[in-house]
Amino acid sequence: MRLKNFSDNRLSLPALSKDLKSKDYIIEFTKLVKGANEFTFVIDDKFLTQFEGEHPLHADVKVNMQLVKTEMMHNLHFDFTGYATLECDVCLNEFLMPIKNHFHLIMRISEMENYSDDEIIYITPKLLEFDLTQYLFDSFMLSLPIKKTCNLGNKDCNAEVLRKLEEMRAIDNTEKEENIDPRWDKLKGIFNN
Repeated sequence: MRLKNFSDNRLSLPALSKDLKSKDYIIEFTKLVKGANEFTFVIDDKFLTQFEGEHPLHADVKVNMQLVKTEMMHNLHFDFTGYATLECDVCLNEFLMPIKNHFHLIMRISEMENYSDDEIIYITPKLLEFDLTQYLFDSFMLSLPIKKTCNLGNKDCNAEVLRKLEEMRAIDNTEKEENIDPRWDKLKGIFNN
């Protein structure tokens, strides 16, 4: 995850979002107290529409973040809880999948900025605020499985679609068997000798 420093001392993650400019996702370092600071963020349909690419159909996820401020670092703990509506990769039915995940990010105060690590970033003391929008989106997307199937939502796939897929597989296998090049049959005989 690569971050950019803008001239107004605002740090922002790469622009995969469509200009999401909401103070709801910005941490203002000047307003933090030493010790624990609590924040709550919402990942919902409005939040998701700001991003291009594939994402869930709907989301209702609450993110509780605890930021522990010390002299030389900010320790951020994220707890994601809620639901996302996904489309099954097998039968294309929608299903509701529970989301429950934890992420951790450390911001160390340093003379030089370095954003090459996903879990520890180095920021300068001059930095006034940090935009968590992209980090929240990326963490949310990491909470989702690569293969999305109805059983993740404690639901069975559409039986009619499964039956049709099985019929199509059987037809496809029959066509493959009928279209075997006779030269391959001769080569199979070599191993039998």
